[in-house]
Amino acid sequence: MLIDYQTLVDNLVRDDAGQIQPADRDDAIALAVSRYSNDRPDTRVEDIVSAGGRYLDYPAGWQADFSALQSLEYPVGEFPPSYLSGADWTIYASPVAEQILLRITLDAGDTVRASYTVRRVLDDTTDTIPAGDREAVASYAAAVLCEALASYYSGDSDSTIQADSVDHASKAREFASRARGLRKRYYDALGMDPKRNVAAGVVVDLDGKDSRGRDRLLHSGRYR
Repeated sequence: MLIDYQTLVDNLVRDDAGQIQPADRDDAIALAVSRYSNDRPDTRVEDIVSAGGRYLDYPAGWQADFSALQSLEYPVGEFPPSYLSGADWTIYASPVAEQILLRITLDAGDTVRASYTVRRVLDDTTDTIPAGDREAVASYAAAVLCEALASYYSGDSDSTIQADSVDHASKAREFASRARGLRKRYYDALGMDPKRNVAAGVVVDLDGKDSRGRDRLLHSGRYR
């Protein structure tokens, strides 16, 4: 559950100075779960009842802009299972909606069993991440926080004492190095080459405050 990841991330980051707020840590865990969902999506199996014809609606649990169709079983229940070839179906977009377009024609009431991908879920009550990948996800979240700490210390100009400035530079290098190691740990655990796994995405800057009204580490209100 979420509390297990929170503990793992805290232990991996070791933020002795207390710069990371609980909300920062939870944001980093959410980013890690999103990354893991792209790399190792969950799979759901659902039966779709045809209205007849060559079009099928998406399964009820389909997640727009994420889900991908893996297989279609028809007829259902044969041994060995009978799967439609990838050449027998495609995704068809009309001005009204996206649907699954089949090469074959179904009768009303026919059932097609669809296997498709969905996002991973991690919250206080649900965890769909395999136990064997828990450390990898926590490592990715810790890497995000270590990168934030490296940026914080490298850009911190509050101190006017030379010794403090040197100490901050050392901490910046330390956290940057740990961030690289933790990201490598994530990809190594999943057996992936990060150079071949660059996902498209956007960076969202949420300039929120913590419970004391201060800037949060991951979402500073300073102009950038």
